Amino acid sequence: MTNSESFWEGKSYLIVTDRSKPAIKLTIDELKKIGMSVQVLDIKDMDAAQIQAALEVLSLPVEKVVIGITAVEPADIIKYLIGRGCKDIWVHWRTDTEKVREMASGAAGHILIGRCPMLYLGNGLSIHGMHRLIARSLGKY
Repeated sequence: MTNSESFWEGKSYLIVTDRSKPAIKLTIDELKKIGMSVQVLDIKDMDAAQIQAALEVLSLPVEKVVIGITAVEPADIIKYLIGRGCKDIWVHWRTDTEKVREMASGAAGHILIGRCPMLYLGNGLSIHGMHRLIARSLGKY
């Protein structure tokens, strides 16, 4: 089992979204469908002070964090979450930044980058199922 597969074996998740990645909504739905505890932090239209206040009221730490944001620097949120004990973090495909890549290569926590959560969640015939099949056949799963 890969790290990407085992990530989805947690019990409690925090999803940080700004609604820029449609697969994040599907991720939330799939996690709830399989009975996971899911907190959602939607930062759409929030300024830095509002984001900080929203982070401070979360019930942390959680086992797993999924981040899919493009409106603000994800590394700033990751740094806060790691400081609050969240160590297993998934950064949605095409939302990582240079700062996130630097953090992922360091010892800050376990940060996965470069993959869409829906490669590992859900089943059946869908665009994500086709993506999963292609990724497996190319050795990129």
